[in-house]
Amino acid sequence: MDQSRKPLVTPMEGGNTSGAFPRSESMLTNSSEVLIHAEQIRQRYKRLQPKDALDDEKDYKTLVHTLAWERLSAIFKTKFVSDGRCRTGPAGLKEEQARRYFEVYGKNQITPPKKKNKWLKLLEQTFLGIFNILLWGCVAAEVALIALATSGGGAKAPRSMNVTAAGSVDQEAEQAEGEQEADYVTPIILSAVIVMAALLQWHAEQQAEDQMASLQKMQAAQKVPVVRIDKNGQRMDCEVDPVNLVPGDILFLEAGNRIPADVRILYCTDGMEVDNSALTGESMPEPRHTKTEPLSCSPTEARNLAFFGTTVLKGNATCVVHATGDSTFLGKIAQGIKSSRVKSTLEYQIEHFIHIIAVVAIVVGLLSLAANLMSPVKRSAAEVLQNSAAALFAQVPEGLLPTVTISLMIASEQMAKKMVLVRKIDAVETLGCVSVFCSDKTGTLTKGEMTVQDLAVPLPGGPAEGMAVHNREPGSLIFSNKLAQVLSDIALCGILNNGAECKMEDGKEVYSGSPTEVAILNACTQVHGGNSQVRNSKAKPEFDKIFEIPFNSENKWMLTVHGQPSRGRCFSILKGAPDRVLKFCSVSKDGAAMAKIEATMADLMAQARRVLCIAKRDLTGGDIPDGAKFEGTGPSDCNFPMGSFEFVGLYGIEDPPKEGVATAVVKAQKAGVKVVMVTGDHPDTARAIASRINILHGSEDTEGDQLQGAEEFAVITGTMLESRVPKADNFTDEEPQEIVTWWKKATQHTRVFARVSPIHKQVIVQAYQKYGYGGIGDVCAMTGDGVNDAPALKQANVGVAM
Repeated sequence: MDQSRKPLVTPMEGGNTSGAFPRSESMLTNSSEVLIHAEQIRQRYKRLQPKDALDDEKDYKTLVHTLAWERLSAIFKTKFVSDGRCRTGPAGLKEEQARRYFEVYGKNQITPPKKKNKWLKLLEQTFLGIFNILLWGCVAAEVALIALATSGGGAKAPRSMNVTAAGSVDQEAEQAEGEQEADYVTPIILSAVIVMAALLQWHAEQQAEDQMASLQKMQAAQKVPVVRIDKNGQRMDCEVDPVNLVPGDILFLEAGNRIPADVRILYCTDGMEVDNSALTGESMPEPRHTKTEPLSCSPTEARNLAFFGTTVLKGNATCVVHATGDSTFLGKIAQGIKSSRVKSTLEYQIEHFIHIIAVVAIVVGLLSLAANLMSPVKRSAAEVLQNSAAALFAQVPEGLLPTVTISLMIASEQMAKKMVLVRKIDAVETLGCVSVFCSDKTGTLTKGEMTVQDLAVPLPGGPAEGMAVHNREPGSLIFSNKLAQVLSDIALCGILNNGAECKMEDGKEVYSGSPTEVAILNACTQVHGGNSQVRNSKAKPEFDKIFEIPFNSENKWMLTVHGQPSRGRCFSILKGAPDRVLKFCSVSKDGAAMAKIEATMADLMAQARRVLCIAKRDLTGGDIPDGAKFEGTGPSDCNFPMGSFEFVGLYGIEDPPKEGVATAVVKAQKAGVKVVMVTGDHPDTARAIASRINILHGSEDTEGDQLQGAEEFAVITGTMLESRVPKADNFTDEEPQEIVTWWKKATQHTRVFARVSPIHKQVIVQAYQKYGYGGIGDVCAMTGDGVNDAPALKQANVGVAM
């Protein structure tokens, strides 16, 4: 929606207008009616925005997650079915209404940044810039000198010759002829040097841009199932191209679908999950529900919303579109990368050097001209021009551009050998000037995949005696085979009560399923002796799965029943959130045992682990339903016992740091580079990971001293940044002193920014560039691997996309 366009009229809710339009409806033209309808649509849409939202708001703000269905239906003029599924009966927008919305909001696509014509860029790199202008000035002077000499206007005075020396006349004539030939060669060579230097830089940058364009063309969007109402008021199921979706459209999503717009969920199956990692940096799948969120909840954290460009991992849903194109969360991120490119340090240095050279060359050329004109020796115009041009030309380092370009290209080739593709070749030099290194966490500092790091099991005497926490071996990062006996129960239960699978593809083991389930299956498989042993165990009749209650958001646990009912031997396994699982365990009545378990859980969570609990219970005789027909969805309606489970253990799960990251951080700190984590993850998780990789508690004493007395700035959250974001596109000298002081302290002391949005990341980089390094400004590098990092990558002096 283009909210920058000013309406010609201000319609009231009922459609009445004031000002330019007469009261008589018969006098309204068709174009006037279109304007009225368009303005009514815009005014209704504004009800989805907070009162303080600007028309050109940079950040993503909406109230759609806080509004009831009835309010949304009134705003969008769309029809919902009472159960939210909208699978039967008339539902959605009327065709005419959808057409009007399309005219107002336009296509559901993000406006691409304007690109200069590649040939125009080549011309600019060849002929513009003070250094190129200076070099072309030298070429013009040489050409003018040749023109004067060949036209005869530069006839020289007779030369004195030494006729006593044999052959001297012939030698001097040959020298004069050689000088004339050199006059043709010099401007040609200089022109070739300028053009080749420009071509080298243009070709290197054009290659990278062409590769990015080809990747974008590969992204094909599937048609979306949508329901609308035809002109007869009947239901109309149709498939619509994503670009033709409009706010108010009702669409249907299922597992594996890419979400085509920002949507509010009207109905979803239990346990629905989406992958928002590209937008938020969170590696964990995020559950979704239909409940209205409170006003205090941020739109990006609302679980009744799904965002353009993300993916449905599990379940299906019925949704209503509330934002399209540039108004989506992804669209707001895209707007953040449309700003002009930040100049590199090499550009500043060369520009400064060239200004000095230009002044010196021009002054020397003018002094030479004045000296030639005032000389008692009379010279022709051609000689005066030749002497002045030679004096000016001698000051210009014509080999500077090709030397710098070729040097940077060599450095780029060396970086390529280290698996680094350089898009802007001058970034190689800027990398050596970096004073602050901002980095995303998920997928950059960490592996970007969930891993079971800890297996906690009761001691032989039971949980009342304590818990034993077993970790992966530091070198191999696997669970030792020596622990197979101790961890046999928790490993077997984790394998049997699991929704993930492991298959062989092209000779490799490939896991599929929920990231949490995959992490548990992977760890338990290691302990159990490998996949072949797992397959053998699962094939045994006593481990056959005969019943399952899948995980859902209400229960927050998963239950499976295994065994041979015909022999009267079965057992059930319960796995899920510790508070939900432990209440079904007999250990919950033992205060001493619960104290030990809760202490272990607290210790794991302090290390940023996600903790899951697992328990089991034997089912014999009367516990098994008649005919072995297990039924139920929860403790209230199950036809088998759901109590007195035996506590088996705890899983400590996290997204672990990549190998070598902690060492790399220390090396950067020793080189004088400040390393800062900028993430959308939870502050506690960010703090724990930052501590482990030496960002918060580095090995350097100076680093520790710097943070003393500034603990409140050690970890800053997105909510703390809301009131300190610049009103313009960047910080200016007119910012309030309070904000300037706060940012100067933040850039000096802060090591972790958590729960920040993509726009916040860009602002953080801008703050370091403006207020860092004691107010002088830092040279800032930014690393990231997701769409949410794009604005900050574009803003940084060096952007490193993983």
